[in-house]
Amino acid sequence: MSKDNLKQRRDVLKSLLVGGAAGALGSLSQLALMREASAASPAFSDYKAMVCVFLYGGNDSFNMIMPTGGSHSDYAISRGNLSVADNPLDFGSGALTGGSGNPYYANGESSGAYLKGHYPIAGSDLGVNGVMPELAQLIATKKASVVSNIGNLVQPVTRSAIQDGSATLPLFLFAHNQQQRALQTGQGNNLNDVGWAGKIADNWVGVNNNSPLGLNISYTGNDRMLIGKDSVPLAIGVGKPPRFSDMGKGVWDYHMDRRALFKALHGIGSSSPTGRVSFSQSSAFASGDPFASLFSATSRKSMDVFDLLFEAFEGYQANYVSRDSYGNQLFSVPSSSQLGLSNVMGGGLLSQLGAVAKMVDIGATGSFQGGAYNRQIFMVSLGGFDTHSEQITKHPLLLRELSLALSSFQKALEDKGLANKVTTFTMSDFGRTLGNNGDGTDHAWGAHHLVMGGDGSNQVGNFNGGQVIGSLPEMVLDGNDDYSDRGRIIPTMAQDQLNASLCRWFGVDNALMPTIFPNLANFAQTDGDINSAYLSGLFNA
Repeated sequence: MSKDNLKQRRDVLKSLLVGGAAGALGSLSQLALMREASAASPAFSDYKAMVCVFLYGGNDSFNMIMPTGGSHSDYAISRGNLSVADNPLDFGSGALTGGSGNPYYANGESSGAYLKGHYPIAGSDLGVNGVMPELAQLIATKKASVVSNIGNLVQPVTRSAIQDGSATLPLFLFAHNQQQRALQTGQGNNLNDVGWAGKIADNWVGVNNNSPLGLNISYTGNDRMLIGKDSVPLAIGVGKPPRFSDMGKGVWDYHMDRRALFKALHGIGSSSPTGRVSFSQSSAFASGDPFASLFSATSRKSMDVFDLLFEAFEGYQANYVSRDSYGNQLFSVPSSSQLGLSNVMGGGLLSQLGAVAKMVDIGATGSFQGGAYNRQIFMVSLGGFDTHSEQITKHPLLLRELSLALSSFQKALEDKGLANKVTTFTMSDFGRTLGNNGDGTDHAWGAHHLVMGGDGSNQVGNFNGGQVIGSLPEMVLDGNDDYSDRGRIIPTMAQDQLNASLCRWFGVDNALMPTIFPNLANFAQTDGDINSAYLSGLFNA
């Protein structure tokens, strides 16, 4: 890079610092490279949201949802000292008294609670881990379902095809970063594409009344799933919405003067309400340098976003009537005495879903300037699932937080009358080995995932909860469903099938599906009929 170009870049960065905007620099990077696209958005008249809960590291879902009854013996032999006991527990009314009164309590030890037992899932040979009573209740009340043995696939795969070398497998199978990328691009055989939710945003420009917030919002950073060719997500923290330092809209006269100066420095003629500062369009800064022009456009957009968020959240009160299972306010982190476990949960997922609940309420009810939104996609995350070691103490806290966070989110939506408008689902790098390494489990493939939504009535057009979709694999090391001899279970359904089914409910047309999920047709049960690739019964048609 030439010295002149370096100097130009430094000058552009300096222009941001004028007017006290330095504190917003980190947030501005989220909005870089936004460009206008030509696609027309569908004309929706309702509100729907999808919420992806990404479990980073590879969740051991065979200890989240485990076999019971006659299927338990093979599982127990394969799992060894990580086997959850075939001991039915009772979650009662769903209210927890805390400490020794919790159904999963085992002398205050996380490991004992983790392996103590399960809550049976009616109509199946599966149970929910004892540290997840809220999840068990969500399934029992038909507000959540289990999708069994699903994973990253390019096309259907069998053990024999793997052994004879004829199988087409995802790239870099069992590797964290690559599998995360494949799941988020919707292509197990193309790791360089943009995200599948980003593609929806590319094709639905203006779907939310041309709001600068766009379609996709992340509380976990700039994950690929939400990034398109012509769109990027709004990546935001869970706390108070950001503002440009000393440039609050309508706050102080000198704030408004600085706003006018800021706009002029980024190409817009502007006057402050005081009349003390005024810039004509001809006197506003203009540059022929593409980088400077892009930076100015991004800066202006960032101010619009910050203003929109701050105004909507200023004075917002959720006022939830419901309480969590311990009787606390929704999204609270329970105390160690309430948990009755060896450690206290982090609470990151609770706070992220609490922020999403507020954003959904504001977006669906028209509290944002410009009226109600039509569609939103959110992404949140919980990390720490790479349990090669100390799984018996690490995993129970993660499952406990996942269960409590999902329950709090569902109750918040119900309080606001929005339960039928939001579908929440989990994704994770991959499942973990059915066999253990003595202290934990290793990278594997197929896994169980969760889908949550609806009000439990399973009415036409709504989420169809209380189900186990798919079939349980053979829980035998070196068995018919094992990739090798370690219990790397081969998925029988593709994550793309689940995600496409969610997108169809969301309003994505069949004509757009091959663009979003290029391999979806490989899973069609009827040649040429993409509809046969969707998961039957996930939603009540």
